[in-house]
Amino acid sequence: MAERKAVNKYYPPDWDPSKGSVNKFVNQHPLRSRARKLDEGILIVRMALPFSMWCDGCGKLLAKGLRFNAEKKKAG
Repeated sequence: MAERKAVNKYYPPDWDPSKGSVNKFVNQHPLRSRARKLDEGILIVRMALPFSMWCDGCGKLLAKGLRFNAEKKKAG
């Protein structure tokens, strides 16, 4: 089980620490696709329902723990 929880990271062979982080080297944001709307001030987060509830729109039961993506943005 310990091998699944490895903390090793992959470093490309042509990467040099003096060039900056690995994310800069591969032109990626550390949050990857969740940061695609950061320029608009929106962060995409993964949320889960804290309790079961009924949908008023379609009438379906949404179970506790149902996961969905949500957009976090500054209000006010």
